[in-house]
Amino acid sequence: MRETTVLVSGLGVMTRGILAHLAGHPGHTVALHSRHAARSPVPGVRCVSEDGLSALRPDVIVGCFENDDRSREFWSLEPIGEAVAAGAVCIELTTLGLAQVLWWHELIRASGGVGVECPVTGSRSGAESGTLSAFVHASGSDERIDQVLKLFVRTRYDFREPGHPTRFKLLYNAWGATMLATLSSFVPPLEELLGPDFPVAQRIIASDGWMALVCASKLDKMLPVAPDELDFALRHMRKDLGHAEAIMPRPDELFDVVRARFGEAEQRFGGEVDYTAVNWPSAR
Repeated sequence: MRETTVLVSGLGVMTRGILAHLAGHPGHTVALHSRHAARSPVPGVRCVSEDGLSALRPDVIVGCFENDDRSREFWSLEPIGEAVAAGAVCIELTTLGLAQVLWWHELIRASGGVGVECPVTGSRSGAESGTLSAFVHASGSDERIDQVLKLFVRTRYDFREPGHPTRFKLLYNAWGATMLATLSSFVPPLEELLGPDFPVAQRIIASDGWMALVCASKLDKMLPVAPDELDFALRHMRKDLGHAEAIMPRPDELFDVVRARFGEAEQRFGGEVDYTAVNWPSAR
C-alpha cells in the first residue's frame, strides 16, 4: 500500500500538535503550507510553498486557519482545486462563519471532492495529546477520513446536515465563553470573604459539583497571574462570538455583556493572549 500524502495548511497552536501526530504515523507523508514558516517546526514534516503545491498531489488536505478570509483564500487556489478534482479528501478544521462553511461545501462539491466540515474543540492541550473532540459533517464516505482524524481526534460527533457542526460549535463556544467570564465575578469575592480558607474553596470548585469542569482547567489561569502558555487566542474567541451573534435567533443582554467583556480584554491585552484574559485581575 502506498503512503498517504497529507497536506496541512495553517500553522498555529492547534496545527503544531496535529502535525506531530500525523508525522508520527508510518503510513503518511506530511507537508505543511504556511505563509509564516519557511521551515517546519515538526520533524518529519516538510514545508511546501504555493508554487510547489501543484507537484504535491495530496490525498488528504487539512485546513486550519485564523479566519474566514484565510480559509477562502487557500481553498480558492488553483492547485488546491486541481487536487480536489483529482480526488483529494478535504478536511476543514477551522471554526468558520456559517456563510463561509456553506460556501466551502459548495466549492468542494462542485469540484467533485469529499468535504469534511470538522470544527474541533480541546485547544492546544487536546491537539498535543491527540484527544480533540470533532464535530463532523462529511459529504461522502471515504476511508481516508477516519484514517487521518483518528490520529488526533479522540471523540467524533457526526451531524447529518452541512453547517450543523458549525452552528453547534459557535453556540458551544459562546456558552463556554459566558461561563468563563463569570469566574472574575465570583472568585475574587470568595477570596476576599474566605481569606486563609480560600484554597479550600479552590479545591472544591475545581473538583466537586457542576462547576468543576470549567474551574479545573481555567481557574489557575486567572490566579494570581496571566498564563505563560497560549491555549486559545483571545482574538479567536472574539471572532467566534461575532459568528455566533450572526446566527443566534434571539441574542439577549447576557450575550451582549459577554461580548463586551471579551472586547475590553482585547483592548487591554491585545488579541494574541490567552482567552482567559477576560478574567485577568487588571481586566476587572
